[in-house]
Amino acid sequence: MKTLKILALAAALSLAAAPALAAPEVPAASAQAKGEFVTAHVNGLVCDFCAQALQKVFKKEAAVKGIHVDLGKGEVHISMNPGQTLDDATIEKLIRNSGYALTGIDREVAE
Repeated sequence: MKTLKILALAAALSLAAAPALAAPEVPAASAQAKGEFVTAHVNGLVCDFCAQALQKVFKKEAAVKGIHVDLGKGEVHISMNPGQTLDDATIEKLIRNSGYALTGIDREVAE
């Protein structure tokens, strides 16, 4: 009888946990509604002129909400408008055409 109660309890707990495990972490529609935050890792950023040049180029893009260049870390932080994005190839092209080398891209959902 005690074994039967333990099995019933284990079954109830496993059924209660199953829906939570199946739910996606961040729905795609929610991510698009919040916008996207992109960090581009760039070689060759050494001065304020470098930062201003990249800001000017990226602000021309309709998908870009804002941009910040961190010269110390060699990073370009790009905030996208909700529901819009720039693909990696476009970001690389904009950076390369500005005279810099892209070494990597990280993406996350903006908060």
